[in-house]
Amino acid sequence: SLQSEKESTAEAHDQLIAEKAALTEEIKKVTSEKELAEETRDQLQREKESLDEKCQSLTESQSEIEEQLAAANGTINSLQSEKESTAEAHDQLIAEKAALTEEIKKVTSEKELAEETRDQLQREKESLDEKCQSLTESQSEIEEQLAAA
Repeated sequence: SLQSEKESTAEAHDQLIAEKAALTEEIKKVTSEKELAEETRDQLQREKESLDEKCQSLTESQSEIEEQLAAANGTINSLQSEKESTAEAHDQLIAEKAALTEEIKKVTSEKELAEETRDQLQREKESLDEKCQSLTESQSEIEEQLAAA
């Protein structure tokens, strides 16, 4: 019976040694996994810090871009206003040009009428000059006849 107990104890001892070895291997495995997890955590922390810096940089760039966009929109609005003013001035100049063209036509027509009147008056003057000359000659002849009589 003592032999049986000894064998039983030896088997239990061997089993405990085997369990201890298995647990030691499990501890090594878990420790290795823990170290790997810590390295991964540290790597992820570094990546997070890098991403935080990039995010901060992108946020600053976004702010600068938004400022530039606001300035560009201001310039666009200003140019749009200038374009509208220029278009209005252009339309006004076209209207003034049309009015001046009409005025030129009117003045040209009046000039042509004045030239026609001038030419008519010139012809009438020449006719009157001829009549005057004729009358002067007739008067001279009459005066000669009166003097002779």
